[in-house]
Amino acid sequence: MKAGKCSAVVEARLLRFWEARNVKRGGELMWVELLLIDVNSTIMQATINAHRLQKFWPKLAAGTTYSISGFDVARCAQNFRLTDSSLLIRFSETTEFDEISDPVSPLPLEGFRFRNQSELVGLANTSAHLPDIIGELTAVKSTVSEPPADKNRVMATIKMERYPFGKRKRE
Repeated sequence: MKAGKCSAVVEARLLRFWEARNVKRGGELMWVELLLIDVNSTIMQATINAHRLQKFWPKLAAGTTYSISGFDVARCAQNFRLTDSSLLIRFSETTEFDEISDPVSPLPLEGFRFRNQSELVGLANTSAHLPDIIGELTAVKSTVSEPPADKNRVMATIKMERYPFGKRKRE
């Protein structure tokens, strides 16, 4: 994707969402941030401005799969990127956001971004990335026996609560 109006239709699962409020203006709602994941396990950031929330708010449910079209693609703010991508999806007046039960291809339930300790220390207090969950691998049960050259593969079992953030009841 590149910045500007996008004519593509994206199928993605909504991982999490939360409100962004302006503390200097008494907690005024500015927008809602979303984390989406597509069929390629690409995690995408999306935003819905407060004046457009009435159309989309009742549809938001973490874990649900959506078809998204008619959106704009914009550059992420340098001071708070949620994903590795420098771009985000911005809902516009032409955005369609419809729940789908049968996506064209299966979509992952979660997405992960792994960083080693030195990378995390380097990102500390920079506001360059906002991690969703930080954890530590303390044991490795097994490894793939023949990893490709220059790559180490590790299989890890990660226990997480199911959709602890951004869960809403349907109205």
